[in-house]
Amino acid sequence: MINTLFVFLRANPSIVLFASLAGGYALGKVKFGKSFSLGSTTSVLLVAIILGSFIFRGHDNLDLGLIKTVFFGLFIFAIGYKVGPDFIGGLKRGGAKYVAVAVFFCVVALISAVILAKAFGLDAGYAGGLMGGALTQSAIIGTADGALAHLATGKTVSIGSSVLNLKSEVAVAYAVTYIFGTAGLIILLKVIGKLWKINLPAEAKKALAEMGSVETADTVESFYWSNLIVPRAYQLENPDVIGKTVKEVEESYQKDGATDAYHDAYVSIVKIKRGDQVIDNIAGDMKLEKGDVIILTGRRSSIYTSWKGLGPEVDDSVISAMIGEILPICLTNKELDGKTFDQIFTDYGHGCYVTGVARQGHDLPLGPNLKIYRGDIIKVMGDHSDVEELVKVIGYPERKTNVTDLVMVGIGIVLGILIGLVAIKVGGVSITLGVGGGVLVSGLFFGWLRSVKPTFGFIPTPTIWVFTDLGLNFFIACVGIAAGPRALDALKTAGVSIFFAGICLTSIPHILTWIFGRYLLKLNPVLLLGAMTGAGTCTAAMNSVKEDSQSAVPVIGYTVPYAIGNVLLTVWGALIVSLV
Repeated sequence: MINTLFVFLRANPSIVLFASLAGGYALGKVKFGKSFSLGSTTSVLLVAIILGSFIFRGHDNLDLGLIKTVFFGLFIFAIGYKVGPDFIGGLKRGGAKYVAVAVFFCVVALISAVILAKAFGLDAGYAGGLMGGALTQSAIIGTADGALAHLATGKTVSIGSSVLNLKSEVAVAYAVTYIFGTAGLIILLKVIGKLWKINLPAEAKKALAEMGSVETADTVESFYWSNLIVPRAYQLENPDVIGKTVKEVEESYQKDGATDAYHDAYVSIVKIKRGDQVIDNIAGDMKLEKGDVIILTGRRSSIYTSWKGLGPEVDDSVISAMIGEILPICLTNKELDGKTFDQIFTDYGHGCYVTGVARQGHDLPLGPNLKIYRGDIIKVMGDHSDVEELVKVIGYPERKTNVTDLVMVGIGIVLGILIGLVAIKVGGVSITLGVGGGVLVSGLFFGWLRSVKPTFGFIPTPTIWVFTDLGLNFFIACVGIAAGPRALDALKTAGVSIFFAGICLTSIPHILTWIFGRYLLKLNPVLLLGAMTGAGTCTAAMNSVKEDSQSAVPVIGYTVPYAIGNVLLTVWGALIVSLV
């Protein structure tokens, strides 16, 4: 009965592939302890290896190469597209310390991986998987896998090994080391904080103070009605205000010195009704007259506290006709690239309210000294006309759409594959980026180009998730199924060595980078921890640092190193195969 089932499944490997996905995603949701889980990628790999070891043992004719290439191409292109603006921008702008952290970490990681592989007697296959798992960079599996294919015609494979065996070793080593690469790193960073006696919440507040911002516990404003932004109308009767300009009145009535769109207490005059005329485009030098109906927008608490002195509140039809807009805007104006919130919104954004800023999908803490870069998403709300005026100045509106520019995706992946086919001889060794590295470079370029020319190349966030998450896990499932028949032998041969080598490879780069960042670069410890988790591409560890610091400050240090780490570590996957 079982043999009949296995024969059927071998004839229909797509069933095994989707079963690996289903089982892996289900296992990935299981929590161990309070919050730790294996995650979808490791779980899919484990399920695929188990299914492959039972169903395809003794059958080496399974060919999933095309499926692997297609889904890995989609995954790695999406990664490059997502981090492109921060990778290229980070190299160009003044984030030198974060760039230094990322490069230092990646170089130390490569050197450590080579030394550990030789010290523990691991061959090229194990070394590639060791790097991928211990450094939680799944893309290394793809670039190492592609580089191993060249061993058949390039570098001599050791006696008793074959390219198929080496590829199986990549999957096994990744699975063995990934768990400590994630959970162990979280523990390691907590230990570092304790040993150095770092008060993470206090250090986060110091960093926030430098940006002129303070985080509070009630950040979810939708649950506090007094904090909602509302319009109100007042008929001007105060003689002290009559004859003054809009700018003078706004400056004198603001609460707590609020003059910018990111400030909680900011209130603005957005419309004036003078007789039967409604004036929409309010100029700062416009003088107010007695009897004007002044339309304000702001948080209810701020309006009622400071602005009631204008005159009696009226229920005017202008308010009911107002159309508000909530819009994410991608900053593309190169003149504003790298400027602070204070510099941007002192001159622009009258009547608009900034509710958040996201970089690579992570929210940043707001503050007047927070620097904004091209590719950042500024979430704005306000009167429709004011929001549209702001769009004209700072960037491109990210309006909701389900349309993906598949022309750009297709061309980008084709160009990436061609780049990856180029091989360079160095000391008699053929070095190539491979399909993974080439497509990553292409994705970086098109992601950056989209950030400066946003009229083309749009990929909606849900589509990016499909490309990155589903694309990666389809690829991982193919790797696991193909590795399954040889996985047990590989595990018996070097399982213990791989595990301890993985502990070393997870720990050494992070510890040395911590020392480098604290004593040479003098970085704030919370920002440094964020940068380290970014360079190591471990979002789970970054979230743990956020939790421990009770702040979003680690995200500021995380984004640029994350972009650089994704690129360098992915390239290292192909390089380590040639070095071991």
